Amino acid sequence: MNKKEPLKQKSVLLKVYADMVKLHPNNEAHVRQYAELLMDMGKETTGLDMLRHLHALLVKRGDLRNADALTKQYPMIGRVCEPRHWQEDIQNLLPSFVRSRLWIKLNQQRLREGQHLFLHGDKLDTIYLLCEGELAEYSEGESGAPVLLSLIKPGDVVAENKLLNPGPHKSNVVANKKSIVVRLPRKKILEALISTPVLKKVMARKVERRALIRMISESPVLQIIPLDMRQHLVEDSYIREYAKGTTIHEAGKKLNHIDLIVKGEAHYQLQNKDGVEHLKTLRPGALVGESTAIHDTGCPANLVTKTGVTIVHISYAAFINVTEAYPPLRKKLTAYTAAQRAQWMSRLNELQTQEVGQ
Repeated sequence: MNKKEPLKQKSVLLKVYADMVKLHPNNEAHVRQYAELLMDMGKETTGLDMLRHLHALLVKRGDLRNADALTKQYPMIGRVCEPRHWQEDIQNLLPSFVRSRLWIKLNQQRLREGQHLFLHGDKLDTIYLLCEGELAEYSEGESGAPVLLSLIKPGDVVAENKLLNPGPHKSNVVANKKSIVVRLPRKKILEALISTPVLKKVMARKVERRALIRMISESPVLQIIPLDMRQHLVEDSYIREYAKGTTIHEAGKKLNHIDLIVKGEAHYQLQNKDGVEHLKTLRPGALVGESTAIHDTGCPANLVTKTGVTIVHISYAAFINVTEAYPPLRKKLTAYTAAQRAQWMSRLNELQTQEVGQ
């Protein structure tokens, strides 16, 4: 038999099962066969997506035994857990009159599929409650393509960050399907934040998470990650600001997180007999600690802020989970780390040449 024949047969089977899954996306047997064929043919990204879909189907049906067996067979799909707080029941914390059917009917705004609620740059201080349908929040990526930031479901609020900080929106929100929203009375909601501490806490957590998602999604390296995985990164991430002249990391320090610079600039500095040499400048979008070498040997040089700097600190464990679960990120990181290393070597060679010439 021709050695190419089995590969040809698999390609034919792959197309057959792709069509079957398209027609019957919730047929577990078809999804499993399609996923296994994809993995067998080296199409890991699509294969992992199908395996996660199969896992979700098993959990939804209550078949936890087979769901657990699937994660044991394919450990990579179990690395990224379902985010813990992304769909909190915020509607039941709002003032009772806002939840009444009559008030909603009198104040509702209907959106057709594809219609924007607001656009990036719009200056509004309005907060909305989604009653029916689905909204998508997105920004524009490095190539101009849309990057999904969140899917907003009924009972969730939109633009809650504008309650305390009115100003231009930093993202776009569009209706994925026919939707109904109501504009919430700003003054009444602000009063509710004072009288209902749990509402204030949930709102603050939602504002912080959406800010983190947006910041991570603006990174040219990280914006390729699917939304659920970026949400996984956010779960144990936090934002920290550093004043000008602050030493963020000392040479040799081992890191337990990945740093994403989102605002300002910082220098890698090397102390020598002639003073301080600037090895490399890090600007918004730069990553620190993405190489496992730093976690083994420590930071290669002092990292000092050139201006005021804002950094998102991402859990190293979560970062590794996502890297292992999403091969395209691993490939992108390999290229990114190689480019950073080349810049380091170029600068070090330049400094050595200067020393020889003196």
